Amino acid sequence: MSNLEAENRLLREMLWLRHGCPFPALYHDDGEMQCNVCMIDFKRDSAESIRERFHKINEPKVKAFFAKEKERKEL
Repeated sequence: MSNLEAENRLLREMLWLRHGCPFPALYHDDGEMQCNVCMIDFKRDSAESIRERFHKINEPKVKAFFAKEKERKEL
């Protein structure tokens, strides 16, 4: 395994462990790195696919945040 491949795996593992879903949702048998809440496979999904899934999951939260900020500023 090259240094770049090893670093990619390490970064994917850190992202999988710290992406925000509760630990019991993380599947890790036999070297897998999947989340049963957000349905991301951190071992096999492309970086672009993971990014798109994060955006889709977080879009409602971001919209709600900015709506609250706008409401707060209008007061």
